[in-house]
Amino acid sequence: MKSIVIDDEKPAQLHLERLLRSDGRLTPVQCFSTARAGLDFLAKERVDVVFLDIGMPEMNGLEAAEYIQQLDSNIRIIFITAYADHAVEAFELQALDYVLKPVSSARLAKTIDRIAAGMMSSSSRVAATAEVQESEAVGMDTRMPGLLTFKHLDIYRSLDQEAQKHKWRTAKSQELFAFLFHHSGDWVSKEILLDKLWADVSQEKGLTHLHTSVYQIRKLLKEWNMTGKLEYNMNRYRLLSGNLVSDVEQFEQGTAYADVTSDNVDQLRDIVSLYRGDYLEEHDYHWAQSRARDLRRKYVGLVMDIAEWDMKHGRGREAMEQLSELQEREPYAEEICRLMMRVSASMDDQQAILRIYQSFTLTLLEELGHQPEPETSRLYEDLTAN
Repeated sequence: MKSIVIDDEKPAQLHLERLLRSDGRLTPVQCFSTARAGLDFLAKERVDVVFLDIGMPEMNGLEAAEYIQQLDSNIRIIFITAYADHAVEAFELQALDYVLKPVSSARLAKTIDRIAAGMMSSSSRVAATAEVQESEAVGMDTRMPGLLTFKHLDIYRSLDQEAQKHKWRTAKSQELFAFLFHHSGDWVSKEILLDKLWADVSQEKGLTHLHTSVYQIRKLLKEWNMTGKLEYNMNRYRLLSGNLVSDVEQFEQGTAYADVTSDNVDQLRDIVSLYRGDYLEEHDYHWAQSRARDLRRKYVGLVMDIAEWDMKHGRGREAMEQLSELQEREPYAEEICRLMMRVSASMDDQQAILRIYQSFTLTLLEELGHQPEPETSRLYEDLTAN
């Protein structure tokens, strides 16, 4: 196994190199005094392990780890730090381990034991992946991971009903995933992420939380064999969803119809069922509110279009069931009230028209202090004139 050392302190470099040579299980290829020099080397050469100092000028070890992961996510990173208060942070990031300076031969031996164990585990995963690929080649269905965003954010290992649901380690790693997915593969700067997600803590603390959350997401993508990637470049991140199937993307594709027809109405009914609640409703993410309102408008329009199609095709009862459920979500929507009265008229149900209008009028008056719009009142009068 090949390794390199990146540390701006020359004595620390030489000390660690001697220990590595004495242990004999890792081959120290080269030592570098700056993160940039180490990254340039890694861009050209294949390395298994990087011993990386956290406290370096210009680019510290935490930022350098981001670039290393971008170059090769299989590289094992061992953070080296002179300060114990950085140890826990390092362990939560991309590091397989962390070692406090001055490094002892006994402590380094434990680290190399962990590296060796990790290599064996990785080999087992590769074999398992090859077996899955071989099974797929003979015709087995591929299980794609599923993402639900309406009402609550949940990721499932596959699209099966009994699939395992991911348990987020922290609420912020969940929000970071949601935020990057929300931006649909666009690059998002560190500054924006810190401002939107960690504005209530210091920049240093926010960066630590950001790196930890990034690691948790990458760990999920890797452990579940997802084809998506969380990329880092020029102090920006972007999430590529890969084979992740999401309800919101399916919903938006489904609502791009021109008209409801006999050919697509059943498919559109399935699209309606995706809407379990407002987009990320239970999380109350302020940055998601604009899109949530837009998706809600599309949902209302879709249900009303299907209900109108049902009305025109003699399915008034089905239309009323859909509209009654929709009105529970949108109790002050005039257009829903008007369509409900029209559907009732199509079934020649004068009592229903009266009941709908009076109930809507009472709701507006008691809760908003308003009267129905003139258009709604005129429609009621027209429909009940006979």
